[in-house]
Amino acid sequence: MHELIQIMQKAQEDHAIYGVSLAVAAKGKVQTFYDGVQGSGSDSIPLKPGMLYDLASLTKVVGTATRIFQLLAEKKLALNDQAGQFLTGLKYPRITIEQLLLHDSGLPADLPNASALDKTSLIQAVKNASLKSQPSTRMVYSDLGFILLGWIIQQIDGSLSQSLETNIFKPLEMQDTGFNPTQYPKRLYVPTEYQPERGGIIRGQVHDEKANILGGVSGHAGLFSTLDDLVHFVQMLLNNGSYQGSEVLSPSIFELLKKHCLYGRTLGWKLWGQPDDPDFKVWHTGFTGTSIALNLTKKTAFVCLTNRVYPSRANTRWLSWRLQAIKQFYRAF
Repeated sequence: MHELIQIMQKAQEDHAIYGVSLAVAAKGKVQTFYDGVQGSGSDSIPLKPGMLYDLASLTKVVGTATRIFQLLAEKKLALNDQAGQFLTGLKYPRITIEQLLLHDSGLPADLPNASALDKTSLIQAVKNASLKSQPSTRMVYSDLGFILLGWIIQQIDGSLSQSLETNIFKPLEMQDTGFNPTQYPKRLYVPTEYQPERGGIIRGQVHDEKANILGGVSGHAGLFSTLDDLVHFVQMLLNNGSYQGSEVLSPSIFELLKKHCLYGRTLGWKLWGQPDDPDFKVWHTGFTGTSIALNLTKKTAFVCLTNRVYPSRANTRWLSWRLQAIKQFYRAF
Protein backbone atom coordinates (compact mmCIF):
# COMPACT_ATOMS: atom_id res chain seq x y z
CA MET A 1 0.00 0.00 0.00
CA HIS A 2 2.89 2.33 0.77
CA GLU A 3 4.14 2.17 -2.83
CA LEU A 4 0.66 2.91 -4.17
CA ILE A 5 0.33 5.94 -1.92
CA GLN A 6 3.71 7.18 -3.15
CA ILE A 7 2.52 6.90 -6.75
CA MET A 8 -0.60 8.89 -5.90
CA GLN A 9 1.39 11.62 -4.20
CA LYS A 10 3.80 11.86 -7.12
CA ALA A 11 0.84 12.09 -9.51
CA GLN A 12 -0.43 15.07 -7.54
CA GLU A 13 3.02 16.68 -7.57
CA ASP A 14 3.00 16.18 -11.35
CA HIS A 15 -0.33 18.06 -11.50
CA ALA A 16 -1.93 14.98 -13.06
CA ILE A 17 -4.74 15.04 -10.48
CA TYR A 18 -5.89 17.19 -7.55
CA GLY A 19 -6.61 14.21 -5.32
CA VAL A 20 -7.46 10.53 -5.10
CA SER A 21 -9.73 8.11 -3.25
CA LEU A 22 -8.47 4.53 -3.34
CA ALA A 23 -9.04 1.15 -1.74
CA VAL A 24 -7.19 -2.16 -1.77
CA ALA A 25 -8.95 -5.37 -0.79
CA ALA A 26 -6.67 -8.30 0.04
CA LYS A 27 -6.65 -11.22 2.48
CA GLY A 28 -10.16 -10.39 3.57
CA LYS A 29 -9.24 -6.86 4.63
CA VAL A 30 -9.80 -3.46 3.04
CA GLN A 31 -7.44 -0.50 3.23
CA THR A 32 -8.65 2.92 2.08
CA PHE A 33 -6.79 6.15 1.40
CA TYR A 34 -8.06 9.66 0.69
CA ASP A 35 -5.65 12.41 -0.27
CA GLY A 36 -5.86 15.83 -1.89
CA VAL A 37 -8.81 17.97 -2.86
CA GLN A 38 -11.62 18.04 -5.42
CA GLY A 39 -10.12 20.92 -7.40
CA SER A 40 -8.95 24.52 -7.23
CA GLY A 41 -10.49 27.74 -5.96
CA SER A 42 -13.94 27.13 -4.52
CA ASP A 43 -13.51 23.44 -5.42
CA SER A 44 -10.52 23.07 -3.09
CA ILE A 45 -12.52 20.74 -0.86
CA PRO A 46 -10.58 17.96 0.95
CA LEU A 47 -11.53 14.48 -0.24
CA LYS A 48 -13.25 12.27 2.32
CA PRO A 49 -15.52 9.20 2.50
CA GLY A 50 -19.01 9.59 1.05
CA MET A 51 -18.07 11.82 -1.88
CA LEU A 52 -19.65 10.87 -5.20
CA TYR A 53 -17.63 10.34 -8.37
CA ASP A 54 -18.93 10.21 -11.93
CA LEU A 55 -17.93 6.63 -12.84
CA ALA A 56 -18.08 7.19 -16.62
CA SER A 57 -17.37 3.85 -18.34
CA LEU A 58 -17.16 1.92 -15.07
CA THR A 59 -20.94 2.02 -15.57
CA LYS A 60 -20.37 -0.68 -18.19
CA VAL A 61 -19.08 -3.23 -15.67
CA VAL A 62 -20.52 -2.10 -12.33
CA GLY A 63 -24.01 -1.80 -13.78
CA THR A 64 -24.71 -3.05 -17.29
CA ALA A 65 -22.50 -6.13 -17.61
CA THR A 66 -23.31 -7.26 -14.06
CA ARG A 67 -27.05 -7.14 -14.76
CA ILE A 68 -26.56 -8.93 -18.10
CA PHE A 69 -24.65 -11.66 -16.21
CA GLN A 70 -27.59 -12.01 -13.83
CA LEU A 71 -30.03 -12.25 -16.75
CA LEU A 72 -27.84 -14.95 -18.32
CA ALA A 73 -27.95 -16.96 -15.10
CA GLU A 74 -31.73 -16.43 -14.90
CA LYS A 75 -31.99 -17.65 -18.52
CA LYS A 76 -33.85 -14.49 -19.52
CA LEU A 77 -31.33 -14.12 -22.32
CA ALA A 78 -28.41 -16.07 -23.81
CA LEU A 79 -25.03 -15.03 -25.17
CA ASN A 80 -26.04 -16.04 -28.70
CA ASP A 81 -29.33 -14.13 -28.55
CA GLN A 82 -29.50 -11.37 -31.14
CA ALA A 83 -30.11 -7.73 -30.25
CA GLY A 84 -33.01 -7.69 -32.69
CA GLN A 85 -34.88 -10.19 -30.47
CA PHE A 86 -35.27 -7.39 -27.92
CA LEU A 87 -34.95 -4.11 -29.84
CA THR A 88 -36.72 -2.80 -32.94
CA GLY A 89 -35.38 -0.62 -35.72
CA LEU A 90 -31.79 -1.85 -35.63
CA LYS A 91 -29.77 -1.64 -38.84
CA TYR A 92 -27.92 -4.81 -37.76
CA PRO A 93 -30.37 -6.82 -35.64
CA ARG A 94 -28.25 -10.00 -35.76
CA ILE A 95 -25.48 -8.65 -33.52
CA THR A 96 -25.35 -10.92 -30.47
CA ILE A 97 -25.18 -10.27 -26.74
CA GLU A 98 -21.76 -11.93 -26.68
CA GLN A 99 -20.43 -9.65 -29.42
CA LEU A 100 -21.70 -6.57 -27.60
CA LEU A 101 -20.02 -7.69 -24.36
CA LEU A 102 -16.74 -8.51 -26.14
CA HIS A 103 -16.73 -5.27 -28.14
CA ASP A 104 -16.37 -7.23 -31.40
CA SER A 105 -19.82 -6.49 -32.81
CA GLY A 106 -18.33 -4.35 -35.56
CA LEU A 107 -20.02 -1.21 -34.24
CA PRO A 108 -17.93 1.98 -34.18
CA ALA A 109 -16.43 3.30 -30.95
CA ASP A 110 -18.59 6.41 -30.92
CA LEU A 111 -20.86 8.69 -32.92
CA PRO A 112 -19.48 11.66 -34.85
CA ASN A 113 -20.79 14.98 -33.52
CA ALA A 114 -22.94 13.32 -30.87
CA SER A 115 -23.16 16.58 -28.92
CA ALA A 116 -25.10 18.16 -31.78
CA LEU A 117 -27.91 15.58 -31.51
CA ASP A 118 -31.07 15.61 -29.42
CA LYS A 119 -32.32 12.50 -27.62
CA THR A 120 -34.50 11.23 -30.46
CA SER A 121 -31.86 11.68 -33.14
CA LEU A 122 -29.16 10.15 -30.92
CA ILE A 123 -31.26 7.03 -30.38
CA GLN A 124 -31.78 6.75 -34.14
CA ALA A 125 -28.06 7.31 -34.79
CA VAL A 126 -27.14 4.46 -32.45
CA LYS A 127 -29.66 2.11 -34.05
CA ASN A 128 -28.56 3.09 -37.57
CA ALA A 129 -24.79 3.10 -36.99
CA SER A 130 -22.89 1.34 -39.78
CA LEU A 131 -20.51 -1.48 -38.92
CA LYS A 132 -16.79 -0.75 -39.19
CA SER A 133 -15.94 -4.44 -39.54
CA GLN A 134 -17.66 -7.80 -39.77
CA PRO A 135 -18.88 -9.04 -36.37
CA SER A 136 -16.47 -11.33 -34.48
CA THR A 137 -13.45 -10.30 -36.56
CA ARG A 138 -12.05 -7.28 -34.70
CA MET A 139 -12.23 -5.63 -31.29
CA VAL A 140 -13.31 -1.99 -31.21
CA TYR A 141 -14.17 -0.69 -27.74
CA SER A 142 -17.65 0.71 -28.34
CA ASP A 143 -19.94 2.90 -26.28
CA LEU A 144 -22.70 2.10 -28.76
CA GLY A 145 -22.66 -1.60 -27.94
CA PHE A 146 -23.24 -0.90 -24.26
CA ILE A 147 -25.95 1.63 -25.01
CA LEU A 148 -27.72 -1.24 -26.79
CA LEU A 149 -27.14 -3.57 -23.82
CA GLY A 150 -28.69 -0.96 -21.54
CA TRP A 151 -31.74 -0.79 -23.78
CA ILE A 152 -31.98 -4.60 -23.77
CA ILE A 153 -32.00 -4.57 -19.94
CA GLN A 154 -34.69 -1.90 -20.07
CA GLN A 155 -36.74 -4.00 -22.47
CA ILE A 156 -36.55 -7.03 -20.16
CA ASP A 157 -36.86 -5.29 -16.78
CA GLY A 158 -38.84 -2.16 -17.66
CA SER A 159 -36.27 0.38 -16.43
CA LEU A 160 -32.47 0.31 -16.54
CA SER A 161 -32.13 2.56 -13.50
CA GLN A 162 -34.61 0.62 -11.37
CA SER A 163 -33.24 -2.72 -12.53
CA LEU A 164 -29.71 -1.91 -11.39
CA GLU A 165 -31.00 -0.48 -8.11
CA THR A 166 -33.13 -3.54 -7.34
CA ASN A 167 -30.82 -6.29 -8.54
CA ILE A 168 -27.33 -4.94 -7.81
CA PHE A 169 -27.13 -1.86 -5.62
CA LYS A 170 -29.66 -2.78 -2.91
CA PRO A 171 -28.33 -6.35 -2.41
CA LEU A 172 -24.78 -4.95 -2.22
CA GLU A 173 -25.76 -2.14 0.18
CA MET A 174 -24.50 0.38 -2.39
CA GLN A 175 -26.80 3.05 -1.01
CA ASP A 176 -25.07 5.99 -2.72
CA THR A 177 -24.84 4.50 -6.22
CA GLY A 178 -27.16 5.35 -9.09
CA PHE A 179 -28.02 7.58 -12.02
CA ASN A 180 -28.84 11.28 -11.64
CA PRO A 181 -28.23 11.56 -7.89
CA THR A 182 -29.80 14.81 -6.67
CA GLN A 183 -30.24 14.26 -2.94
CA TYR A 184 -26.76 15.20 -1.74
CA PRO A 185 -25.16 18.52 -0.70
CA LYS A 186 -23.21 20.13 -3.55
CA ARG A 187 -19.87 19.65 -1.78
CA LEU A 188 -20.23 15.86 -1.92
CA TYR A 189 -20.17 15.75 -5.74
CA VAL A 190 -16.61 15.58 -7.05
CA PRO A 191 -16.63 17.97 -10.05
CA THR A 192 -15.51 17.01 -13.54
CA GLU A 193 -14.84 19.20 -16.56
CA TYR A 194 -15.28 22.90 -17.22
CA GLN A 195 -17.67 23.17 -20.17
CA PRO A 196 -18.98 26.70 -20.79
CA GLU A 197 -21.77 25.39 -23.01
CA ARG A 198 -23.08 23.48 -19.97
CA GLY A 199 -22.75 26.38 -17.55
CA GLY A 200 -19.18 25.93 -16.33
CA ILE A 201 -17.82 23.19 -14.08
CA ILE A 202 -19.97 20.05 -14.26
CA ARG A 203 -20.89 18.87 -10.76
CA GLY A 204 -23.45 16.19 -9.96
CA GLN A 205 -24.49 15.83 -13.60
CA VAL A 206 -23.13 13.19 -15.93
CA HIS A 207 -20.01 14.25 -17.84
CA ASP A 208 -20.45 11.93 -20.83
CA GLU A 209 -22.19 13.81 -23.61
CA LYS A 210 -24.25 10.90 -24.95
CA ALA A 211 -25.43 9.88 -21.48
CA ASN A 212 -26.32 13.50 -20.78
CA ILE A 213 -28.41 13.72 -23.96
CA LEU A 214 -30.12 10.44 -22.97
CA GLY A 215 -31.23 11.97 -19.67
CA GLY A 216 -28.33 10.76 -17.55
CA VAL A 217 -29.28 7.08 -17.78
CA SER A 218 -27.43 4.79 -20.18
CA GLY A 219 -25.73 1.43 -20.36
CA HIS A 220 -22.35 2.92 -21.23
CA ALA A 221 -22.02 5.79 -18.70
CA GLY A 222 -23.97 7.76 -16.14
CA LEU A 223 -23.54 6.02 -12.78
CA PHE A 224 -22.28 7.91 -9.75
CA SER A 225 -20.83 6.11 -6.75
CA THR A 226 -18.58 6.36 -3.71
CA LEU A 227 -15.42 4.48 -2.81
CA ASP A 228 -17.20 2.59 -0.03
CA ASP A 229 -19.96 1.41 -2.37
CA LEU A 230 -17.47 0.19 -4.95
CA VAL A 231 -15.64 -1.72 -2.22
CA HIS A 232 -18.88 -3.64 -1.65
CA PHE A 233 -19.05 -4.36 -5.38
CA VAL A 234 -15.51 -5.75 -5.63
CA GLN A 235 -15.93 -7.74 -2.41
CA MET A 236 -18.84 -9.53 -4.08
CA LEU A 237 -16.68 -10.35 -7.11
CA LEU A 238 -13.84 -11.62 -4.90
CA ASN A 239 -16.32 -13.79 -2.98
CA ASN A 240 -17.45 -15.67 -6.09
CA GLY A 241 -20.61 -13.62 -6.49
CA SER A 242 -21.83 -13.54 -2.88
CA TYR A 243 -22.18 -10.62 -0.49
CA GLN A 244 -23.05 -10.95 3.20
CA GLY A 245 -24.18 -14.52 2.62
CA SER A 246 -26.48 -13.73 -0.33
CA GLU A 247 -25.80 -14.64 -3.96
CA VAL A 248 -25.74 -11.59 -6.22
CA LEU A 249 -23.95 -13.23 -9.16
CA SER A 250 -24.06 -16.91 -10.00
CA PRO A 251 -20.63 -18.58 -9.52
CA SER A 252 -21.07 -20.00 -13.03
CA ILE A 253 -20.49 -16.50 -14.43
CA PHE A 254 -16.84 -16.58 -13.38
CA GLU A 255 -16.25 -19.73 -15.43
CA LEU A 256 -18.02 -18.01 -18.33
CA LEU A 257 -15.59 -15.09 -18.07
CA LYS A 258 -12.63 -17.44 -18.30
CA LYS A 259 -14.07 -19.21 -21.35
CA HIS A 260 -14.73 -16.05 -23.36
CA CYS A 261 -11.32 -14.43 -23.62
CA LEU A 262 -10.60 -12.80 -26.97
CA TYR A 263 -8.66 -9.78 -28.23
CA GLY A 264 -7.34 -9.08 -24.73
CA ARG A 265 -10.85 -8.89 -23.31
CA THR A 266 -13.47 -11.05 -21.69
CA LEU A 267 -17.20 -10.41 -21.30
CA GLY A 268 -17.48 -6.76 -20.30
CA TRP A 269 -13.99 -6.55 -18.80
CA LYS A 270 -10.48 -6.02 -20.14
CA LEU A 271 -7.85 -8.70 -19.42
CA TRP A 272 -4.55 -7.85 -17.75
CA GLY A 273 -1.60 -10.04 -18.71
CA GLN A 274 -1.26 -12.94 -21.08
CA PRO A 275 -3.83 -15.70 -21.73
CA ASP A 276 -1.53 -18.27 -20.09
CA ASP A 277 -1.12 -16.20 -16.92
CA PRO A 278 -1.91 -18.44 -13.91
CA ASP A 279 -3.85 -15.57 -12.32
CA PHE A 280 -7.10 -14.36 -13.86
CA LYS A 281 -6.83 -10.57 -13.81
CA VAL A 282 -9.42 -8.14 -15.18
CA TRP A 283 -9.71 -4.37 -15.12
CA HIS A 284 -11.70 -1.45 -16.45
CA THR A 285 -11.41 2.32 -16.50
CA GLY A 286 -13.62 5.36 -16.90
CA PHE A 287 -12.89 8.51 -18.91
CA THR A 288 -13.34 10.77 -15.88
CA GLY A 289 -10.39 9.09 -14.14
CA THR A 290 -11.90 6.04 -12.43
CA SER A 291 -10.65 2.44 -12.41
CA ILE A 292 -11.13 -1.02 -10.94
CA ALA A 293 -8.55 -3.83 -11.13
CA LEU A 294 -9.12 -7.37 -9.86
CA ASN A 295 -7.08 -10.51 -9.43
CA LEU A 296 -9.88 -13.06 -9.26
CA THR A 297 -7.44 -15.88 -8.53
CA LYS A 298 -5.66 -14.24 -5.59
CA LYS A 299 -8.89 -12.51 -4.47
CA THR A 300 -7.48 -8.99 -4.47
CA ALA A 301 -8.96 -5.75 -5.76
CA PHE A 302 -7.93 -2.15 -6.37
CA VAL A 303 -10.45 0.70 -6.69
CA CYS A 304 -9.00 4.07 -7.67
CA LEU A 305 -11.16 7.17 -8.13
CA THR A 306 -10.01 10.53 -9.45
CA ASN A 307 -11.55 13.37 -11.45
CA ARG A 308 -8.68 13.64 -13.90
CA VAL A 309 -10.74 15.65 -16.44
CA TYR A 310 -10.98 18.55 -13.97
CA PRO A 311 -10.82 21.23 -15.18
CA SER A 312 -10.04 19.89 -18.68
CA ARG A 313 -9.70 16.56 -20.44
CA ALA A 314 -6.66 18.06 -22.18
CA ASN A 315 -4.59 17.06 -19.14
CA THR A 316 -3.80 13.40 -19.82
CA ARG A 317 -0.92 12.98 -17.34
CA TRP A 318 -3.03 10.78 -15.08
CA LEU A 319 -3.29 8.00 -17.67
CA SER A 320 0.35 6.93 -17.31
CA TRP A 321 0.24 7.28 -13.51
CA ARG A 322 -2.88 5.10 -13.42
CA LEU A 323 -1.16 2.35 -15.40
CA GLN A 324 1.81 2.55 -13.08
CA ALA A 325 -0.48 2.22 -10.06
CA ILE A 326 -2.32 -0.79 -11.49
CA LYS A 327 0.98 -2.49 -12.30
CA GLN A 328 2.14 -1.88 -8.73
CA PHE A 329 -1.12 -3.29 -7.37
CA TYR A 330 -0.78 -6.50 -9.39
CA ARG A 331 2.87 -6.85 -8.31
CA ALA A 332 2.21 -6.28 -4.63
CA PHE A 333 -1.13 -7.98 -4.09
